[in-house]
Parts: sequence; structure tokens; C-alpha cells
Amino acid sequence: MSFEFPVIDVSAVKKEINLKERARTDGENNLPPENSEVFSSCENDALTNLDQKRHSAVLQTANYLEPIKNKIIGYTAMLRKTHFFINEFKNRNEQTLNTAEGRLSNLKNSYETQNQEVKHFKMANNLSRDPRSLTLVKIVIGILFCLGLFLIEVRVNTKLLAPAMTGGESEGQSISLAVAALNVFISFLAGYFLVKNLNLAKGTKKIISQITLAVYSFFIIYLNLCLGAFRVIAEEKGKVIAWGETQKIVSQAADFGDPLYFWTVHFSPWAAVLTLVGISFALFSLLDGYFFDDPYPGYGALGKDRNENKKEINRIREHLPTETTLLYKNEIKRVGDERNKFISETLKQWSINVTVLESGFAAYRRLATKISDDLDHIIGEYRSINSNFRKDPPPKYWRDEAGKIKTRYYDLPERKTNPEIVFTDMAQLYLKKDQIEESTKVYNNKINEEYNNYNKEINIYKESIDKKIAEILAKYNVT
Repeated sequence: MSFEFPVIDVSAVKKEINLKERARTDGENNLPPENSEVFSSCENDALTNLDQKRHSAVLQTANYLEPIKNKIIGYTAMLRKTHFFINEFKNRNEQTLNTAEGRLSNLKNSYETQNQEVKHFKMANNLSRDPRSLTLVKIVIGILFCLGLFLIEVRVNTKLLAPAMTGGESEGQSISLAVAALNVFISFLAGYFLVKNLNLAKGTKKIISQITLAVYSFFIIYLNLCLGAFRVIAEEKGKVIAWGETQKIVSQAADFGDPLYFWTVHFSPWAAVLTLVGISFALFSLLDGYFFDDPYPGYGALGKDRNENKKEINRIREHLPTETTLLYKNEIKRVGDERNKFISETLKQWSINVTVLESGFAAYRRLATKISDDLDHIIGEYRSINSNFRKDPPPKYWRDEAGKIKTRYYDLPERKTNPEIVFTDMAQLYLKKDQIEESTKVYNNKINEEYNNYNKEINIYKESIDKKIAEILAKYNVT
């Protein structure tokens, strides 16, 4: 990538200024005169013509190099700056540690408070074991067991009651649903809220629970005995022939007694089975509620909260070293990638653009040298033709200080040949080839040295972070 300067045709310039004709005419008229110290009109026209071509090339070159200059300035600024800063990494680590420690502090305070409450509960109730807290598995098993009891009882009671109902199995199922709901669900709640309170050492809550449980137990037994009596009345009427068989017409149960006064009824085997099924399912559901969570009321919830806080503390303690190590690894990778990017992209692009600028300056020098040589050739030819036709001695400016005819007729001044003067706004960015190579090495070494120093600094900082993490882990150890 370099700028291509226009090719200057010397013969075309000669024709443009009518060199040969004007040189012959000037010679015949002894022009320039012998005492002249300045160039002739023809020579000046040659200077003007080629200088215009040079100036046009300068403008085109400047336009071409302007974006190159801006790129070099940008890349130079990037290469000279400090690339790796540890403060941002430190801030991320400190934020991680502070967040973790703040969370651990709150959790540990809650854990210690709950742990004291657990100890007080043990002492108040003469316990030596830890709470048996609810888990998701226990919840699922307890609920499924309760639902299973309900569905089984509904099914069994329906089969036992259907023969006694005018509506058959559908009507028997309606009664079974109501009785099973009382036997299973209400018994489950009684086991959970009442039976557990019997484990309390003392207190009004225990007495109230004893009274309520006694009333509820009487109610459940009475309910199931009445249901059995109802089944007996159906048998007495002779409507039940065999298990699951019935006639379509059933007489009024009142003719054979009242099921609410079950003691007036003589229970048959199936009626006894119906009663025992209801009472048994109520007892099973009562036990399900009792063993759902810890048998001591509130003890399981207290232990659950304490254990959840302990679990969260241990999770944070376990995760903290991993999190900070991941931050460290990501930072090392990021800095390594950034260093490689600076070398492979930024430094490379800087070198390419500075080389383009150097090539542009070198090309301009060649153009200026050619223009200088072309002018020397044109002026030399003019003077040669002029001297062949003139009679007077050659003008003064054709001679050197020693009075001899010059053999080198013209040289462009340095202000027109030196690109560092012609392109003043780009001169500070210009470097020669050996300077470009040297600067590339300097920048490369700077980036690598800065990268190595950063790695040393971050490793030292990592050691301090590891020590701080160890202190945090020891401080919030609740094992």
C-alpha cells in the first residue's frame, strides 16, 4: 500500500515551453545578456511548469497520507498508554468477598439464634436428639399416603354401603366421600395439630389438645359405629343378599331402628368390618399427621430453618474459593488475550501505517530528485542550444565562482526536496526503516514487560485474597 506519483514526461515539458525555438531565438539575440544574473524567461517557465507538477503531487500525497496520519496517531496513543490495571480486578474481588461476608454474617447470626432456640427446646422437653425436619420427599410421601388412605376408604365403604342405598353405588359413594374425608383429612389435621401437643412437657396448650383430641376421638368412633349400624339395618331388612348384591327397592330404615343409636342394633360381620375400616383409616391418618414433620410441635420447623441457614452458609463457603478462582482465571485470560491483541493487531497496524508513511516520504524524495534532474537536463539543453547561436559571451549566472561554465545547471532547494519540510504536519510521525524496526521492538517489549509485571502483581494479590478467604471460611464455620 503506497501512493503512486504521476510520471513526468520531460519531452512533453519541452514542447509545452517551446524549448528549442526559444533557446535558438534567445541565442541569436544574445539573450540573456552577458551581465545577467537571473534565469531567462524560458528557464523560468521550465521551473514553473515542473514545480506546478510537483506541487500537484504534494497535494495528492497529502490527501492520501492524511488518514494514514490519523491512524498512526491513534495507534501510537494506544501503544504508549498503560494497558493493564489491577484496580478493576481488585474491585470485583472485594465486591465478591464483601457480598459473601455480609451474607455469611447475617446467616450465621440467624443460625446461632436458631441453634440456641433448638438447645432451649431440647432442655425444656428433655430431648437429646436433633429435630426431624420436613423435606420435600417427606412432604410428598405424607400427602400421597393421606390421599391413598382416602381413596381406598372411599372405595371400600362404597362397596359396603351400596347394597343399602336406594341409589345404589353412586349414592353409597356420596356418603363414603363425606365419611372418608372426616376419617382421613380431619384425622390427619388432628394428628398434626393435636397429637403432637401431647409430647409437650406441660402447659395450657397440652391440656386443650388433650380435651379436643378426646372429643374428636369420641366423634370419629361414634361416626363409624353409626355407619356400621346403618349397614346393619339394611341387612335386617333383608335387602342385602350377598357381597355387593342388592334389590332395587329398599324399605325405610326406621322400621328396623335408628342408626344414631347404634347400641340398639345388633352388628353383623360386614357392619363390623365397615366400622373397623373407618376407625382404622382414621387411626392411620392420625398417625400420618403425627409423624408428618417432627412429633414435637414447632421443633421440626425450628430445626428446618436452622439447617437451611447452615446449608446456605456451607454452600457459600464452598462456592467462595471457586468464584474468586474463576475471577482470577478469567482475568488472566482476558489480560493475555488483550496483550496478544495489542501485539497482533494494534502494533501490527501501527507498523503497517508508519511503513506506508515512510514509503510515501521515500517516493516523494525520488520524485523531487527526478524533477531536479529533469530541470537540470532542460536548462542544460537550453543553454547548449543558446550558446550555439549567440555571439556574445555567456551570461554571468552560467558560470561558477571560479568563472568556469557550470556542469550542473540546477538543483531543487531542500525545502522542496525534503519531505519532512514539505509535509511538516507529518514529520513528527515519520520514521526510517531501521527506526520502525527499533520502535516495534520497543513497543513489543513494553507490552510484554507490562503484561509480566501485571501477572506478578495479580499473583501477589491472589495470595492475599486466598488468605482472606481462609479467614472468612474459618470465621463462619458452623460444622
